[in-house]
Amino acid sequence: MFQILTFLLALSASSLGLLQNINGEQCTTILTAGYGYQNWYNATEYLPANAFVTGVAMFKFYVQGASDAHIMLARQPYLFGYEIVIGGGSNSFCDIRKFNRNLTSMVTVATGKILDRFIPVGFWIRASQQSGLIEVGKYGENLPFIFWTDPVPIPVKYYSFSSWGTAVCQWMFKCIPDPLAMASKTMTNTTERTDYTKRFFTHMEQLRRDVLRRRGSYAIDPTTNPQKVLNVVITNNFKFIHLDVMTSTLTLQGISTFEWTDNSINWNPQNYKNISKLHLSNFELWQPELVLHNAIDPAMSMYSESKISVDNNGLVMWRPKFNFKTKCDIDLTMWPWDKHKCNLLLSTWSHKVSNVFYELKDSQKSECLQVSHSDWKLDRVTSFYVEEKTPWDDIMAAISSSEDDPPQTSLQLVVEISRNTKIFDKLFYVPLILISCVWLSSFGVMPNSSSKITTICVSITLSTLIIVYMTKYVPVFSKVSPDLSKYNIFLYYLFNKS
Repeated sequence: MFQILTFLLALSASSLGLLQNINGEQCTTILTAGYGYQNWYNATEYLPANAFVTGVAMFKFYVQGASDAHIMLARQPYLFGYEIVIGGGSNSFCDIRKFNRNLTSMVTVATGKILDRFIPVGFWIRASQQSGLIEVGKYGENLPFIFWTDPVPIPVKYYSFSSWGTAVCQWMFKCIPDPLAMASKTMTNTTERTDYTKRFFTHMEQLRRDVLRRRGSYAIDPTTNPQKVLNVVITNNFKFIHLDVMTSTLTLQGISTFEWTDNSINWNPQNYKNISKLHLSNFELWQPELVLHNAIDPAMSMYSESKISVDNNGLVMWRPKFNFKTKCDIDLTMWPWDKHKCNLLLSTWSHKVSNVFYELKDSQKSECLQVSHSDWKLDRVTSFYVEEKTPWDDIMAAISSSEDDPPQTSLQLVVEISRNTKIFDKLFYVPLILISCVWLSSFGVMPNSSSKITTICVSITLSTLIIVYMTKYVPVFSKVSPDLSKYNIFLYYLFNKS
C-alpha cells in the first residue's frame, strides 16, 4: 500500500512538469499512466516568426516507456483532433487517428521496437494546416516514418500526452539548450573520448564508421546534382559469349568494372594504420543502375549485387557480375566464317543518363578463347549515345508535367563477335581440298578407262557424305544460303556432269 501511494505521489508531482537534462538540453518532464489527456501545451510556443504565416505546427519531445505512447493534437484543449500512437500493440506499430465523433485510424505502419523502456527516444511531429499533411519522425532524421494527408485539415495549436492501460511513459518536451551542459561539453577532453571509442573498434571498423558518418545516414546520390556530370568508366571482362543462330539469341556473361570518383569520401591513411582502401556493401554507396531494355528476360538491373571498393582519395570501384540474353540480327552469308554486330540498348530507372557520362574503355577483355569449347570470340565493343525511346520514357512522360523536357538519351553498345573457326577448318577445308584434287586428277585418266569412272564415283560419294554431314552444322533456316554450301552443291553438280 505504501508503494502505491509513493508511486501516485511521484506521478502527481511529475505531472506538474519538472526539469531534466538530456543530450545537453533542459526539458520539462512529466509521467503518464493509463489513458487520458489532462495537461495541454501550446504547439506554437517555440515556432519561428513565419510559422503562423505558413500555418505549420511543429514540436519535439522525448519519451521513455515500454509501449503505447499517445499524443493528441487539437485546436483547443480538450477538443480532440488528431491522435498519434507510437509503439502501440506491445511496441509493434504506429498509428495516426482522426477524431470525428470517435477516433478513426487513418494510417498504420509497422515500426517494430521503436520505444525503449530504459532510454528516452526523441521524436518530432509536424502538422500543416494548408496541405493537411501530418508527419511523425525520429529526432535527428529528416524523413518521417509515418505520415497522412487530411483532405479537411484541423488547425493544430495544442497537444497533450497520454499512455494506455498499465503502460507508464516519461515525457520530456519544451527542451531548450542547457548553458551548463554546453560549457561542460566544451571542456570535455576530446582526446580521451576518441581513445574510449577505439577500445571497441578496430582501425578498419573505425574507418568504416567515420566514412559513413561523414556521408550521412543515407548514401548520397551524386546524380542528383544537375550542375555536375558524373564520369563513370566501364571495363567489361567477358567470360562467356554464345550466339544461338537457331533463335538469334546472344548470351553474355562476365564481370564489369565501374570506376568513378565520390568527392564526399576522403581520409588520411596515417590516422587508420595506413589503411588506404575500404570495402562497403552495395546499399551503403551509390552505384550505376543500368538496365538492358532489349533483354529477353527484363530485370530492374542487369548486374548482380557485390561489394564496392573505395580508396582514401574517393576513387570508387564496383565489379559486379552480369548474365543476360538479348536478340541479335545475324547474317550467315559467310558461314562458318561469319561475323555479327549485336546492339545493346542501356538506360536507367533511377536517374537521367545525361547526369552520368558512361565511358567505355577501348581495351575490353575477353577470356572466351581460353575455354576450349568456346564457339565465339570477341572482336570489338564500341559505345555511343542515341536518342531512342525506351519504356522509361513512357513512364517519365506520364509523370512529368513539363512539355519542354529534353529527349532522353540511351547508351548503346555494339558488340562485334566472330565464330571460332578452327574446328570448321578441319571439318570442311581438308575434305574439300582432297575431293577437289581427286576430281581434278580424273582429267588425266583416259575417258573410257575404268579408273576414271572409279575416281568420279568416289568423288561423288565423298561429296554426298560431306553435304549430308554439313546439314548438322549449316543453319538451313537462314534466309540466305551460306556461300560454303553453295560451293559444295556446285562441286557436286560438276561431279555429276563429268
